Amino acid sequence: MSQDQETRLERLEIDLAHANHTIDELNGVVVDQGKQIDRLSRLLSNMTDQLEEIIEKLPGHQVEKPPHY
Repeated sequence: MSQDQETRLERLEIDLAHANHTIDELNGVVVDQGKQIDRLSRLLSNMTDQLEEIIEKLPGHQVEKPPHY
């Protein structure tokens, strides 16, 4: 193999190593964001349930569906 080909191959190997490292970092970010989205979804659901309970307990308040339902 010529010196030029060896240099090109070495550069490709370096670029591939950097790309793999970047992919691993991005995968970690995606996993962390997925966990955060799940946590926030649970919190929102719990808060929505709590709010509905509070609204139901208000005196004189009835939850009615609009006429188009």
